[in-house]
Amino acid sequence: MPDTDIARRLQQVRDAMQRRDWRTATRLSIEVLQRDPDQPDAHLVLGLAAAEGGKPGMALKAFDRVLQLDPGRFDARAQRARCLVQAGMHVEAEQEADRCVPQLADNAKLLDLVATVYSHIGKQHKAAPLFRRAAALAPADMAILSNAASVEVFLGEKERARTYLEQALQQDPGHYRSHWQLSKIHRAGDRGHIEAMEKLVSGLGTNHPGRPFLHYAIGKEYEDLQDWDSAWTHYHAGAEAQRRRTDYTPAADRALFKTLRQGFDRDWLESTATGKTADSDAAPIFILGLPRSGSTLVEQVLGSHSRVQPLGELHQWPLAVKRSTGLTVPGLVNAEIAAAAAGINPAEAAETYLGSIRHLRGDEPCFTDKLPGNFLYLGLLAKAFPRARFVHVHRNPMDSCFAIYKQLFADAYPYSYRLDELADYYVEYRALMDHWQALLGDRLYSVNYDVLVAEQRTQTERLLDYLGLPFEEACLEFHRSGAAAATASASQVRQPLHARSVGRWREFAGQLAPLRQKLEQAGLAVD
Repeated sequence: MPDTDIARRLQQVRDAMQRRDWRTATRLSIEVLQRDPDQPDAHLVLGLAAAEGGKPGMALKAFDRVLQLDPGRFDARAQRARCLVQAGMHVEAEQEADRCVPQLADNAKLLDLVATVYSHIGKQHKAAPLFRRAAALAPADMAILSNAASVEVFLGEKERARTYLEQALQQDPGHYRSHWQLSKIHRAGDRGHIEAMEKLVSGLGTNHPGRPFLHYAIGKEYEDLQDWDSAWTHYHAGAEAQRRRTDYTPAADRALFKTLRQGFDRDWLESTATGKTADSDAAPIFILGLPRSGSTLVEQVLGSHSRVQPLGELHQWPLAVKRSTGLTVPGLVNAEIAAAAAGINPAEAAETYLGSIRHLRGDEPCFTDKLPGNFLYLGLLAKAFPRARFVHVHRNPMDSCFAIYKQLFADAYPYSYRLDELADYYVEYRALMDHWQALLGDRLYSVNYDVLVAEQRTQTERLLDYLGLPFEEACLEFHRSGAAAATASASQVRQPLHARSVGRWREFAGQLAPLRQKLEQAGLAVD
């Protein structure tokens, strides 16, 4: 194929990528490589297509080939860093990102990409300067402004975040994600923003991706104004819109819970060898429970202690477990993976986990991992880390469920958008936690969020005593901490402890009656 034909075909590849027509882009790239096997741009496109299709291993091979052909292709190196994050190889991802940074001075898109890599691996302080530079270079790029705002919220820089979001909305008043983000970082004092969003959502089709974002944002601001009925109308509309876009099978979760209770029982606990690891003395503090239960608050309390490093919501444990099973099925936790996990060597998973977070660790002797979903593998965690401590954070069942229901999550917690499915999941969660409590005894410590709010000092002292940590006054002043919080609660953790959300479900008691009925039928006390 003559050089002019290759150039023309590569332009066709780029056109297909612009349309996100990955099948055509892949086919054309293969045609180019059949004539010129050393064409780096074609290998790059194959990597991008594989990454888009959720095949990070295949994508890494393609990017490696680009870098073999041209070690100076930092665009391929940035994409390689992104794929390493997808593959759960965070140490390697950070190393690749570090190599890219000196080459990214005026490339807004790649600055955004590398900053996103840092953000995903918990390095928000590395991400923020890159996002700021990208936003300055591309002040009209909605995605960059949105990403920059998210990291500023994580870092507690709410005014910077507001500036980015207002900048985005000045250019595109219909940018629904910016409206949603803005609603989360400010407390509505009037209906001005609400009316703008209601006008927007009224013009969207039933299945438009912006509907969930706008409905949840409007609901939140109506709740700020204590217009409970209007808030519910929009929370419910947002949940229904998101449920239509969510592929969720409740039976799969029921199978998962059943597998966990049967596979990780006392016989398993007593027969499975713990094994020794290079870090057998590791003493992580796992903070777990359902989302929106108060786990972020508890982590901020503990993270304010001089001997504790808060690491946020780490996904490395479920990744380590899945890797130990050798399974390649979709997802991180399901019945098939759980069944296989009962037969793995816990020490092997512990080694993988500790190795994958070593780049995050500081000098503090203790660290926290507050991924809520770790409650699913609590038995395995206890076996893998003999010196670990487990803090289960919970609250009133109705407050817990309502707090989940009114939150729009990213790709997590698909059970949260219909009251009947949410109630069923909550009942299963409580049954599993009872199972773990019976299995682990006093290794599992319970923190009731409602009691913590009412008795902050007493409950904090008891928690620290359980963890073997001396009391420090800073733990009562957690909101003054400068630690990043990459969580849905990021905008709240820098406020002093308050009880505004305690009992909030009662304002929606009529609408939540079906949820209450299902919980009470399962024998759960809701008052």
